[in-house]
Amino acid sequence: MNNSTKQTAEEKNRDVTYDWLRLIATIFVIIGHSAYLSIHTTMGGVSYSLPEYTNSFYYNSHVLSFLRYLSSWVYTFHMPLFFILSGCVLGLKPIGTFEKVTKSKIKRLLVPYFVCGWLFMLPVKLLGGFYNKETFLLAMNGFLSGTDSGHLWFLPALFWTFIVFIILEKICKRFKINNPYVLLMLAGVIQLLYNRIPFDVLGFKIGMSYIFWFALGFCFEHEKQKNIKWNLKKTTIAFLILLVIEYLNKRYSLLNSFFLILCGSFMTYLFADICSRLFKNVAKTKIWQIIVRNLFSIYLFHDPLEYIVLRVFMTSNYMSSVFGCISYTLLRTLGVFIVSIILGELVRIMKRLIMSIIENNNFTFSKAYKNKA
Repeated sequence: MNNSTKQTAEEKNRDVTYDWLRLIATIFVIIGHSAYLSIHTTMGGVSYSLPEYTNSFYYNSHVLSFLRYLSSWVYTFHMPLFFILSGCVLGLKPIGTFEKVTKSKIKRLLVPYFVCGWLFMLPVKLLGGFYNKETFLLAMNGFLSGTDSGHLWFLPALFWTFIVFIILEKICKRFKINNPYVLLMLAGVIQLLYNRIPFDVLGFKIGMSYIFWFALGFCFEHEKQKNIKWNLKKTTIAFLILLVIEYLNKRYSLLNSFFLILCGSFMTYLFADICSRLFKNVAKTKIWQIIVRNLFSIYLFHDPLEYIVLRVFMTSNYMSSVFGCISYTLLRTLGVFIVSIILGELVRIMKRLIMSIIENNNFTFSKAYKNKA
């Protein structure tokens, strides 16, 4: 099977619902990061307040007010949702060997953590006023241990979650236990007791604090493969029921944090499922392909860019006009989304160029060696 045929087969078997879910979850993260004015970590931080001359449009606009509400709402479930999604994706196909999975996750999660952290996140945060010259050097060292990893904490935490979950899965298989709910139970015990773990290496304990949600995603995909898929009507009704529950919770605070995560995550999945059915042709467009292949880049690059926007608008008089308020909101949402995609495409081009240079050099060296021989 040639590469083009293989790619076509992979695309045909791809679960587009999870692509929609990844997109929506990524948008939620950007919205969640778009409202803060003050944030502090071990080595740095920013502490802004809206200028006194901020135009009243910023406070009175229903659209901007809704975005700020949405930012607080997504924080109730959006990070567990990413772990659930990762567990779902793991359950799409048989789990490989421990060595193969570990190598894959080191390449996919830990390498981007260090490369993006040292070469992009920390320098851009310095430009955004998050660090000064002294704390920047401390942050460079702190990033190595995970004490000041910023928004990239998710990558090593997810790495450890994968590793521990795979170990649990291999142990269960050794004892001929193939029930995914046993894994869910074991993951739940670990999550309940993670604070008692006597060591912590690069966000290990944080990863264990989310491992139940990862296992839940794995079980969800297992059940999804066994059961008949809901039709659009059932999916829409379920989504509307959860939407009503969310509305009632907003008014009467009915749900605790556990059920907020379940409700928000499943509602987001149902919304993604509805989108995948209603907009089937969207997944065939070039723009969709560019966005989907850069969702990881959006996660990597968007947050440091927020500090640049903050510094520019909080230290100027741009917020005194309606246009300035709209521009500020758009740049912290749509703006960082687009710039992150551009950066992702540039990185992709650079990687192709570097690989091409390496291959050409290897070919030249091999040819010269043969001629010499």
